[in-house]
Amino acid sequence: MNARTISRLNPPTAPSPRFDRKFIEDHKLVERYLEGKLPFKGARDLENWCRENPEYLNELKLSERAHTSLKLLEASGQPQDLGEPKPPWWKHIYVLIGLVAVSVLCLLAFWAVLGKYVLLRGQLEDARASNIQGSLVQPATETQVLIAPDRAPGIDKARIVLNRTTPQLMDVHLDLNYTNKLAQFRMLVDKKDQGRALILNNLFKDSNGELRMTLNSTGLAAGIYNVRIEALPFRGSPIPMAWLILDVR
Repeated sequence: MNARTISRLNPPTAPSPRFDRKFIEDHKLVERYLEGKLPFKGARDLENWCRENPEYLNELKLSERAHTSLKLLEASGQPQDLGEPKPPWWKHIYVLIGLVAVSVLCLLAFWAVLGKYVLLRGQLEDARASNIQGSLVQPATETQVLIAPDRAPGIDKARIVLNRTTPQLMDVHLDLNYTNKLAQFRMLVDKKDQGRALILNNLFKDSNGELRMTLNSTGLAAGIYNVRIEALPFRGSPIPMAWLILDVR
C-alpha cells in the first residue's frame, strides 16, 4: 500500500472555510509558522491548506529562500543542524528512570514509616491497657504467712519476701496482740530510697489480735519496702506500733 493510497483512505482534515489565501496573508500565518508561534490547531490547518494548494508555497519561493538562508548562515560561520531538535532535559529517558527510582524509594520509605507507626501505636495501646488494668497477674497459688513485726524501727528482722516471677496470693497475719486495747490501725509503705508507695487506712485487728491483709506478689515493683504500722487511738495522734520489711524480687 503506497502513500497515495493511504492518503486516499485517510484524507486530511479540511480546514475551516474561512481559511484562505487572504486569511493567511492578513494574519501572517506563514511567518508565524516559521517562527514557531502558531498554536497546534492553526499550524495543522495551515499544513492541510498548503497540502491542497501547493502552488501557494511555490509563489512564496520558500525552498529558494530556505536554501539561500542556509548559505548565508554557513558563510557567517553559523552552520545549522537540520536534524531533529534536541528534546528538553526533562524529556530524557534518564530523567524518567530517576523519577521512577525516587518514587520507589519514597514508597518504600512510606511503608517503613507506616510500619513503625503501627508498631508504636500497638505499644502505646499496650501501655494504656497496662496503665488502666495495672500490672497484676492472676496468681497461681495461695499461701498463708504468720509474722510478728518488729516493735522498734531499725531491727529489720520481720521480713516478707514476695517473688514477682511466680505470682501468688499471700494471706499475711500480723501478730499485734501486744497492742492491747488498740484496735484501729493504718499501714504506711515506703519504697527504699524513693518515696511513699502505699497507705492503707482503717485496718482492724480480728478476734485473735491479728491484723490481716492479702498481697498479690505482682502488685508491687521489685525493690525493698519499709512498712510502718500506726495505731489510731480515739483521740490524739497516730502511734507507731510495728515495723517490717517487704522484699519484692
